[in-house]
Amino acid sequence: MRTSRVGKDLLKYLAFGGALTLAMLSPIGGPKIAKALLKQLKYKIQQLRNSAYYLKKRGLVEFASEDNKGITIRITNNGEKYLKTFDIDNMILARPVVWDKKWRLVIFDVPEKHKKAREALRRKLKDLDFLWLQDSAWVTPYPCDDEIRFLREIFNIPFNVDVFEISDLKHHEIRFKKYFKLFS
Repeated sequence: MRTSRVGKDLLKYLAFGGALTLAMLSPIGGPKIAKALLKQLKYKIQQLRNSAYYLKKRGLVEFASEDNKGITIRITNNGEKYLKTFDIDNMILARPVVWDKKWRLVIFDVPEKHKKAREALRRKLKDLDFLWLQDSAWVTPYPCDDEIRFLREIFNIPFNVDVFEISDLKHHEIRFKKYFKLFS
C-alpha cells in the first residue's frame, strides 16, 4: 500500500525537525502544536493522526513517548530511506559552466533476481540525460558520484554499480560531444 500525501508530508516534516510532539494525536491534545502543524501542512487533525499511526505500523516512524499530553514521534532509518525516494523524481545533474574534459562512465552488473532495480536504474540514467554506450554502460560529462551513490542506496544495489572518470571515449567521443554540445 502506498503512503498518502499526508503521510509523505508528515515524514518530510519529521525529517527536517527530528522529533516532534504531536499533541493533536492525543484525545486531550494541545491545540498550539496542532494549529502550527496544520497551518504548515494544511491537513485536518484526524488525517495527521491516522497517518502517524499508519507510518508507525509500516516502521517509518516510532513513538518515542506517549502520555496524556501527546505523542512524540521520530522518523526511523527506514523512514529516512523511504523519504529519499521522493527526491528521486526531482534529481538532476549539475552542469558546470566549464566542462572539466572528463567523462563519467557508469557501469553496472545487476543480477537477474534484481531485474526491477536494474531497469529502474536504466530509466533513471536516461532521465538524468546519460547517453547509452552499451546495455550496462552509460556516459555523462557531468559529475555524478553523489547521485549514483544515492541511486545505489535507493535501489538496494550497493555493489553492482560503479562510476569511472575517463578522459577518452575513443571513436565514440565525437558523437558524445555532439550530443552534450561540448564542442569549443
